Amino acid sequence: MLLVAGLIGFLTGQGLERADKYASIIATFVGLASLIVGGLSRLHLRPASAGKSPWGTEDADVINEACAPSALPAWPDHLDGYRLLREESGSVRVFAGQGLATVVDFPATMNGCAHQRFCIRWRTLGGQSVAASLVSMPDLITIEPAAYGHSGWMASHGCGQPAWELVQEDNSLVDVQIAWQVWVPSA
Repeated sequence: MLLVAGLIGFLTGQGLERADKYASIIATFVGLASLIVGGLSRLHLRPASAGKSPWGTEDADVINEACAPSALPAWPDHLDGYRLLREESGSVRVFAGQGLATVVDFPATMNGCAHQRFCIRWRTLGGQSVAASLVSMPDLITIEPAAYGHSGWMASHGCGQPAWELVQEDNSLVDVQIAWQVWVPSA
């Protein structure tokens, strides 16, 4: 209301007739309304969730993070260019002095890395720390350095698989519970 009174005072000072004043006021409100609607529609096109996903946004994104179980990110609702094929779970027993332990029959391959993506969440049973890595298939060459902790998450292309190793040799073994999603290209 204060804006309208100020605008009327300004227009009166300019010597405009009553019809000109009304036309100027209406044009000002139409312009302001257009700015507000335009700004709101831009917000609608860019929702807050459109930021970078913790699971990566590019085909080549490889992520390996350790965190508290309560800080694990929710499974992705979508990955651009991919569709969810299936979810699986299992466990891995990590022995002291045995090197890297991997998931038996994990669906990674050495061919067609872009033919699938994996989202992985894991935690140790008992709270012991492990070194969690992403390694290539089948030669177990590290493709993403280890993250150290008792739980975490990973994202990888189709040639990477998760692997764990004991941090402290005083534990003879640690069980790791794992869940993963397999995403394949969509048309």
